[in-house]
Amino acid sequence: MLRSALRGPLRGRVRGAATCRAAYSAAAAAPAAPPATDDQIASLVSAFQESRRLVVLTGAGCSTESGVPDYRSPQGAYSTGFKPMTHQQFLASPANRARYWARSFYGWPRFSRTQPNEAHFALAELEQRCWVSGLVTQNVDRLHSRAGSREVLELHGTSHEVICLDCGARSPRQAVQEALAALNPAAAAHVAELAARPPDAAAERLQALRVGTSRDDLRVATRTPPSTPGGFGAARSLGQAAGQPPQRPDGDVELVDAGSGFRVAPCGGCGGLLKPDVVFFGDNIPQERKDRAMALAASSDTLLVVGSSVMVYSAYRLVEVAKAAGARLLIVNVGPTRADKLADVKVEARAGEVLTRLARHPELQLPKLR
Repeated sequence: MLRSALRGPLRGRVRGAATCRAAYSAAAAAPAAPPATDDQIASLVSAFQESRRLVVLTGAGCSTESGVPDYRSPQGAYSTGFKPMTHQQFLASPANRARYWARSFYGWPRFSRTQPNEAHFALAELEQRCWVSGLVTQNVDRLHSRAGSREVLELHGTSHEVICLDCGARSPRQAVQEALAALNPAAAAHVAELAARPPDAAAERLQALRVGTSRDDLRVATRTPPSTPGGFGAARSLGQAAGQPPQRPDGDVELVDAGSGFRVAPCGGCGGLLKPDVVFFGDNIPQERKDRAMALAASSDTLLVVGSSVMVYSAYRLVEVAKAAGARLLIVNVGPTRADKLADVKVEARAGEVLTRLARHPELQLPKLR
């Protein structure tokens, strides 16, 4: 009864929009793994019960079951040689920024509609029952908040907000999407045409399993008239992808000649450069955010890592800080991690399966006594 009362309000708001396309993409994006054993679940439950302050660190593997690919698994973006744009490349030239925003423009509609999965909901429930004291995520998809988690620190920022690099003003990503659509009507029409196509489950699954190869690239529609080579009509006639091109971990997609003829929206206040409020590769995490994450890790007596290889130092440093403070380290991740040698418990299984079993476990159903 208690479980139903807690889960219902969190899930009802976001489940209605799920589609077969999302289900197929999620199945392909999530790495294959056998279920956790009963003994492994029991070890995690015991660690939860013994902890006074448990902090969670999540990575891309927490969102793969929502259809968002990770970077380092066999199905991940790096498996096809994908290299995300660095902070330095973004700043280097208008052409690079046009390329980035063109890819983001095509990827945003699907990325913004991505739904939380069982892992996100389970963590929100465990937080409600006071078994989780804080959550640090490396993900930029904001799915933890959408699932109902309240104490969320977005270590690398979020794709749902945009910042002006000149005046510092922030704006919703959707508002920038609308500005880009007004500046690039042919591309906007092309995106709308792609979205209107009926889902092809088999094609979507095959495309997701390939993660993204050269034959999946989609030619971008520029602002030129439909009758002009390279315009919307030409882009539509190419038919290089049966539907939307493969999504990348941060929400962009692969496009042929991305940025060619694509107009980038300036800051509405000062006319400056707009950039997603995301820490790109080669950029630095804001000091205040870094300090908050370090304080959370240092204050924990148990750190649960979910769906992260902790290969980037910003994440691994939190593991080091927690262990130095005497915390127990629990890892739920498919594949090796940088912190495996430090782990007290390591479970190689899907995040959704493991966390759901924890949230449903009789010992964790009632709120924790403080």
